[in-house]
Amino acid sequence: MTKRREPLTYQLTLTRVAGLIGWDRVAHICGVRERAARNWSEMETESEIRMIDAERLDRACLEHGATIAPFYHLYGERLGIAANLHSAPGMARAAACAAKESGEAVAALIDAVGSNDPAVRRRARAEAEEAIEALRHALAAIDKHEKEG
Repeated sequence: MTKRREPLTYQLTLTRVAGLIGWDRVAHICGVRERAARNWSEMETESEIRMIDAERLDRACLEHGATIAPFYHLYGERLGIAANLHSAPGMARAAACAAKESGEAVAALIDAVGSNDPAVRRRARAEAEEAIEALRHALAAIDKHEKEG
């Protein structure tokens, strides 16, 4: 059974990284056993990924062909949400980011339509996930704006 992980969490980001490079490689890069690495992706466990390991995994993802550094992106998104996005400029930034990410996702999906290359499909998936996260971020900005008027 697939476990549900909350958006914009280190656990979900780690799970996505492992989906890209594999749990065995995650463990190897971080210098831990695979079970320990998997525990970092569990909301119920007390252990969490170390920042140095997140940085190492970001580098590994970029070397593997990812278009973003997943943990760096997550950290930026979390800081952005914390930075009073209910203002008009904050909502405008969220809208611009959502438009950019959505456009990149559509372009990558079009590229993937006729491609048999797994790397092209992985890129399309990654771009689509980024667009979804950007849209969630925009929804959070709207919700915050409505609550705080």
